[in-house]
Amino acid sequence: EMTRQYQELQKQTAAQSQRLEAKVKSPQEQLVTRLQESHQIQQTATQALAERDRTIAQVQGRLDAMEREYEKTLHGSLDLVLAKMADASQHWEEVGVSITVEHKEQLQEFGLNPLEI
Repeated sequence: EMTRQYQELQKQTAAQSQRLEAKVKSPQEQLVTRLQESHQIQQTATQALAERDRTIAQVQGRLDAMEREYEKTLHGSLDLVLAKMADASQHWEEVGVSITVEHKEQLQEFGLNPLEI
């Protein structure tokens, strides 16, 4: 009888041990799966961040190139405006001188001294 009880107790202990091992095994497998998923997500996030950084660098490069081009265009346009203003100033200076000379001559024709007026 004691042998039978002993064997029965061993069976119960073995069954309980198997149940406990199964209980522990499932969370361990889940943990391994979650760790693998986490690692994969981290790799994906790292790749996405690297791609974002590359895109930002490309856009910044384009912006810098555009800024240089606009600056060059602006300086060229301003240089043209300054040249036209200098030409116009020279032209109107010449026109002013010729009008002044013409008026002096007309005043002298009437016998007036232009310096007295």
